[in-house]
Amino acid sequence: MDADELLKRYATGERDFCKVDLVGAHLIRAHLSGAHLSGTHLLRADLSFADLSFANLSGAHLSGANLIRADLSDADLIWANLVWANLSHADLSHTDLSYANLRGVNLIRANLSHADLSGANLIGANLGYADLGHTDLSDANLIEVDLSNLKLVQANLSRANLAYANLNGSDLRNADLSDANLAGASFDNANLDGANLSGTILGLAVSPNASNQGINAPHKWQGFSFRSKTEIKIAEALDRAGVLFYPNCKARLNTPEGRNGRESDFLIIYNGKWGILEVDGEPWHPPSRTVHDHERDRLFKAHGIRIVEHYDATRCWEQPDQVVEEFLNILGQS
Repeated sequence: MDADELLKRYATGERDFCKVDLVGAHLIRAHLSGAHLSGTHLLRADLSFADLSFANLSGAHLSGANLIRADLSDADLIWANLVWANLSHADLSHTDLSYANLRGVNLIRANLSHADLSGANLIGANLGYADLGHTDLSDANLIEVDLSNLKLVQANLSRANLAYANLNGSDLRNADLSDANLAGASFDNANLDGANLSGTILGLAVSPNASNQGINAPHKWQGFSFRSKTEIKIAEALDRAGVLFYPNCKARLNTPEGRNGRESDFLIIYNGKWGILEVDGEPWHPPSRTVHDHERDRLFKAHGIRIVEHYDATRCWEQPDQVVEEFLNILGQS
């Protein structure tokens, strides 16, 4: 199938073009709204090097598609499904990707300058060396996304969910981060000159000094950084108990989106056994953390850490020694 045949069949009402081979196809200004151009990891729809500039692909299904070095500049991809698609080195400048599903997508060295990604889902996306200057990422889902060392000059990140995102070394000059969720995010050595951080969770109240695997935390104890004074209470109790522990340590592990990072409040080693103690109910926890915590707990358990216990922050503050004793008893009997 070539580009002309594709357009003719689309004009007759056909929409299923899964696993097509359109390498280098010329589809400038093509109307393919709602078309199915998806594939699998075994057999991808191949649109690499294709020219889809100014094309209408709104609501199109492009999950798993190969779009390496494709030209999608000024294209309409509103509500498009691009899950696990390969868009490395693609030109997406001025492209409308608002509310698109970009979960797990490969955007290495992609040009996203001036693109509209408002409301888009970018969880698990690989944005290594991508250009995000002047990009609209307002209301986007960027939980735990690695944005380190990226160009985000004048980007709009207002109301974006950046919980636990890695912004270390990023160029955020004059970026709009107003009302963004930065809980747990790290931005050591980031350039925030002229950035708008009004209304953010953990905004300018927290100085961007990295420690403990790059976390951004305001409270210090014994050379470690903690997100709350309650965590320090538990650290002191663990110290009194004489056990080995790692506070706020981010681990690298397998996730459904591939290799990724997950942080625990306290990783504790006791009598040769490993367990995790979590302090729940802290004000820095972003909304709807329960589902995220359950997913993270399952991942840790799948990697051999069988004991993951959650304790209410109030009890941790009032009875830190009892909490630690109870946890060590559970861990010891596991």
